Amino acid sequence: MPTVLASVFEKSGLVDLLGRLRTAAEQKGEALKVIATGSTCGYLIENGFDCVKVEEMTGFPEILDGRVKTLHPRVFAGVLSRNSEKDRATLKEHGISEIDVVIVNLYPFEEKMKLDLTLEQLIEFIDIGGPSLLRAGSKNYDRVAVLSSPSQYEDFARAYQAGAVDKAYRLKLAAQVFAQTSRYDSLIEGVLSRALGTGQDDRESHFPEAASLSLKQVSTLRYGENPHQAAAWYQPPAISGLKHDVSFPPFEKLAGKELSANNILDCYALVRILKDIRPAISGEVACIIKHNNPCGVAIGKNAEEAFDRAYATDPLSAFGGIYGFSQKVEEALAKKIVQGFVEIVAAPDFSPEALKVFESKKNMRVLKLKPSLLGGAFAGAIRIKDMGDFGLILEKDVEKPVSVSEFETACGDKQTVIEHKDDLAFAWNVVKHLTSNAIVVVKDGNAVGFGIGQTSRVASVKLALAQAGEAAKGAILASDAFFPNVDSIEEASAFGIKVIVQPGGSIKDKDVIAKAEELGMTMLLTGQRCFRH
Repeated sequence: MPTVLASVFEKSGLVDLLGRLRTAAEQKGEALKVIATGSTCGYLIENGFDCVKVEEMTGFPEILDGRVKTLHPRVFAGVLSRNSEKDRATLKEHGISEIDVVIVNLYPFEEKMKLDLTLEQLIEFIDIGGPSLLRAGSKNYDRVAVLSSPSQYEDFARAYQAGAVDKAYRLKLAAQVFAQTSRYDSLIEGVLSRALGTGQDDRESHFPEAASLSLKQVSTLRYGENPHQAAAWYQPPAISGLKHDVSFPPFEKLAGKELSANNILDCYALVRILKDIRPAISGEVACIIKHNNPCGVAIGKNAEEAFDRAYATDPLSAFGGIYGFSQKVEEALAKKIVQGFVEIVAAPDFSPEALKVFESKKNMRVLKLKPSLLGGAFAGAIRIKDMGDFGLILEKDVEKPVSVSEFETACGDKQTVIEHKDDLAFAWNVVKHLTSNAIVVVKDGNAVGFGIGQTSRVASVKLALAQAGEAAKGAILASDAFFPNVDSIEEASAFGIKVIVQPGGSIKDKDVIAKAEELGMTMLLTGQRCFRH
């Protein structure tokens, strides 16, 4: 007589599954025996099944408001008994039945994490008996089949009816169980670790001594960084005490072909910039990303004006770029976007007319960003660097916000700082997202010149100034790290730069500041470096 043990929180699909198992057993001249915990048993009886309650089998009632119901030797011996005469003799001696199929899904701890619950309320959704049963059945996959999700029911029913639930099939189910319970435990570990609190200084933030990365795949991707590289996309991992605050996935794809790994990386770079700049300025933001760096960023009274200014900075690099906006995209802007080759357009919303325009670009991905994405800094975001034989590094992947009011005026006119405070905030919030060595030239809410990824700072300065050209006159130049020499200051002055903002911290700071003062420039120090390698 095949015996099933069922204890499920999510009951969808269970009646259909057991009905098919019962039919398959009857066709073999056998009867299906079902044992279930209280609420599951009541549900099955209501739906026409003969069902034995666990407490009837154990002779011990569910106690402590259901906290203890399956943790009993009569249950676990039936699950863990091996396919041997010795174990069967032991079961017979104690009047215990073998259990052949374990059907368990867990308390929805992850779903409850998204609600505004206290820690005391949330821990009531930590499942104890469920994971124990899943692990026991999986350990004994030589004899027992374990179903841990309703998504497995259909395939299992077909396999059971076909007599194909063999050892290899049970092993596959067991592996899925341990992947699921590992993630479940990591989520719980993260919640409890966060309850410990973190240091006030980012460098004192809690990092666990041992961290498990529980990854849940969202989808396979068209390819990785290059077409010959396979890739898959996973939602943010549950790392001890560390979390991402945005629900996943972070956007809805409204149109276009599937995403590649590069597309997702570029979208992340895009959203980081929009997220930092939008709260810091007055107006709407447009950003164009190419190879994980911006080639145009600008502010306008609306998304269309911001786009016109951002695109004008470097139309050549904008070809094949990722276009992003802080405001809803309307029809007039959509018509401008489709004039060129665009990989992705992303925004909080799109008008129906704009979406109609985009239909002419069948391959262009249209991504509707979740509102929470643009609502503030990436608090708590973690970067994981995998270096192969050199291990992994976990670090906070955010820059501590530094406002213009906190900048130190090292030399120059403080009135100039007041007059240019919006551009200063804009410049600092752009340069922190460029690949180091990084320089940006900003004028009137528009990034008019970029110096990115050079091995010397003066080389990046020269690139940014050359791109800015005449627009550099009276503009602001921002650097992601200190100036090691006065050569960059001299280059900036020759192009008419009026204000320089930089972290400071060089042994040559005095010389650099003196040169800026000599050349009639204002220099501000942020006190915070923002390298991005």
